[in-house]
Amino acid sequence: MWFDRFAKTFVAIQHYLFYVIMLFARFNLYANSYIYLFKKAFDTRRARGGRWAWAMEIVLSHFSMSTADLGPTESFPHRQLRTTSDVICDESIGFIHGGLHLQVTHHLFPRLPRHNLKRASALVKLFAQEQGLTYAEFGFVEGNAEVIGVLRGVAEQVKLMGKVANAEAKRSS
Repeated sequence: MWFDRFAKTFVAIQHYLFYVIMLFARFNLYANSYIYLFKKAFDTRRARGGRWAWAMEIVLSHFSMSTADLGPTESFPHRQLRTTSDVICDESIGFIHGGLHLQVTHHLFPRLPRHNLKRASALVKLFAQEQGLTYAEFGFVEGNAEVIGVLRGVAEQVKLMGKVANAEAKRSS
C-alpha cells in the first residue's frame, strides 16, 4: 500500500497524537455546530435543535471495535453488537451524554428517543446474553486504552507492511 510522506509519518505515530488531534477536533465540532445553528436560526419551516456531538463519546464507541465485513450471513443485531460499544458512565451524568454513551442500542434502534435508550439497552443486553452475543461496554479509561491499542495495532501493521514491501522491492530488483 502506497502512502505519501505525510501519511507514512502520521500513521506510524497516530496512537501518540490521538489526544492532541481530539483536542482540536472539538473546536471543529463547535464551529460546525454554531454555523449550523446560525443558518437555521431564521428557518421557520419547523423547529430544529442543534446537532451537538461529543467527539470522544463517538470515538470510544466505535474506534475500538471490529470493522470487518463478515458478509451477508451475519445478522443485523450481531453486526451492531460486534462493531459498536457502550461507554459506561454514572447515572447522575448520563443526561450530559445525550444518549451517545448507549451506542449499541442506538445503532439497533436509531430512531428510538434518547429517554428510552437506557431501558431498551437493558433489553438488548438480555437479548445478547440469550443469543450468546457479546455486548461490549467500557469505562472511560478502559475505552481510551482500547482505542489507543487499536491505533497502535494499525500503526504496527502499516510498519510491517512497509517492511515487507521494501523487502519485496529489494528482492525483485
